[in-house]
Amino acid sequence: LHHLYIAHELAVNENKNVWFQRHSEDISNENIIKITLREAYWDLFREQLTQEPPKLDMAFELLAEIKKGLELVMTPNITTLRKQVAEVLDLDLLRTQAEHGAIDVMYYARYITSVISKICAPVRDKTVAQLSKETDIVAIFRGIVEILSLMKCDLLSFSLAAIKPDIMANHLAYERDTFREYINAIGGTLPRTSKWLANHIKPTLSTEDIICNAYIDILTWEPSELFPETLFLEEERLRRLNLDYFRLTVSCTILFLSLGLIPQSYHSEDFKESVKTFILIMIVEAKTDADVKKLCLNIAIHLTEKLKTSPHDDSSGKSPAELNYKLFQETIEQAALPDNKIRLLVCTRVNDYLKSSLKSTQNPDTNFPPALNLFKPELTSLRQSFQNVFKHNMLVCMEHYQKLVKILGKEPKT
Repeated sequence: LHHLYIAHELAVNENKNVWFQRHSEDISNENIIKITLREAYWDLFREQLTQEPPKLDMAFELLAEIKKGLELVMTPNITTLRKQVAEVLDLDLLRTQAEHGAIDVMYYARYITSVISKICAPVRDKTVAQLSKETDIVAIFRGIVEILSLMKCDLLSFSLAAIKPDIMANHLAYERDTFREYINAIGGTLPRTSKWLANHIKPTLSTEDIICNAYIDILTWEPSELFPETLFLEEERLRRLNLDYFRLTVSCTILFLSLGLIPQSYHSEDFKESVKTFILIMIVEAKTDADVKKLCLNIAIHLTEKLKTSPHDDSSGKSPAELNYKLFQETIEQAALPDNKIRLLVCTRVNDYLKSSLKSTQNPDTNFPPALNLFKPELTSLRQSFQNVFKHNMLVCMEHYQKLVKILGKEPKT
């Protein structure tokens, strides 16, 4: 499955360099990398080394982790250096030295740096040279850990570069075959996929319509629910799209609710764009309706203050003084209700647009909902990402979807 995952990601990810950088970091997220993320660790390490006498428990643990890191980045053909590293960083010897307070920490730091200088990629030479001149022992070890994590990425990059041409040339056939093997390995059935499709089957719908409707359902998938088996490779990407969809539809709702309170004389394109941008910034970390509700007060305060300083065409309607933030807050909090009529209408418009883009070969802009023009860049981005996932998944899994629809006994005659 690991090879299937790599092949799939290389095939579907639009920015393969970004994907590689992110997942290389994930792959190397072991103890040695976690150390770099904890400032407290390095503070404690320094404290232990400066004690009288020095406490060397952490030094031993760190050297053990670094030894593992070196073993990972040394290629199999470097036999002599591998043997030397195993002898110098002998864990039994290091443990004994730690127990007696006799580890020469600086000696090992310099030795490890010299080993790294012999095996690192040329792109790391400058960093290693700078590390060789460092005199602070904690800074040296921290630098060693960081360079080792980068070297692991370098090694993975080299491996992927070697196999990528074959993967790209045959990835669809490879994914189909490997996914069939996966299905057989889990018992030959797809119960979650079957349940997912069954919720959308109607006698009047084609297989394509059923799958498109099911895909729209994925955008509001419960975080606690497992994804259908056919989408397990897309789970991370779809979870992100879930949040993008949630934030976009809620942002549209908040804006429409707000504009309903604001006099028409303030409805310039610049004003609406400014409000939209602020709302998107405010809810960028929101993941639930409860999160949105908490943010409504700050949004309301911003809107009332903005009204006081915004130019407008005439003096008709309510004055800004009549629009206090409490009124805004009470109104836009309704956006946090899933059954709010405005939010439901926004979701319907977004869903219809996305669904038409999955089925149509025409320019997607042909079916863009005019009411959401202000959010066109955001909705277009969501559509492109969603469409990419859908189209590739169809190429790999369509045979399984067709089979399941027939088994469920609802396949319409065409």
